[in-house]
Amino acid sequence: MSEYQYYEFAAIDKPLTRTEMGELRAVSTRAVITPSGFTNHYEWGDLKADPADWMRRYFDAFVYSANWCSCHVSLRLPKVVFRKAELDAFIRSAVLSIDTTDAHWIFSWTLEESEDYDRFAEDDGRGWMRWLIPLRDELMRGDLRPLYLGWLAAGDELDAAACLRRAVQGGRFEQHAWAAASVCPDAV
Repeated sequence: MSEYQYYEFAAIDKPLTRTEMGELRAVSTRAVITPSGFTNHYEWGDLKADPADWMRRYFDAFVYSANWCSCHVSLRLPKVVFRKAELDAFIRSAVLSIDTTDAHWIFSWTLEESEDYDRFAEDDGRGWMRWLIPLRDELMRGDLRPLYLGWLAAGDELDAAACLRRAVQGGRFEQHAWAAASVCPDAV
């Protein structure tokens, strides 16, 4: 079986400039690069850049998935949305990290080399961005509940991504991204 890695970045608050797109193009000649994002997959190589650096510099959302059962999602929000004291309880999570820049919080959830081969065999990361953006919208409104998804995903019994997919597909994101808990009552 060959290696497979999927990368997708989204610029939401501010489109990429021509100069920024040129900087990204210098890293990848095959990627789809638009003012709103960067998408590429690799089968025998890797992204020749640091996704965390790109999140600090260019993007507001990031999805990574690899066929060896690893995934990473990140969201960048303006610092004015939350105070550090509000985020302290979430920093204790093994799967959630919170980075800062002068102007932004960067929330990153990582699942490294899980043993959930069935899920990763069926899902290569495409389409995850459409599930991630509603979580960012909730966080932008000051709602901390989406940060619990990382905590839930760390549990052996719960597939938070599947819960999130069912919530989106069922149209339950009309009011709150936290509707995933109503779709996965065993998670509570």
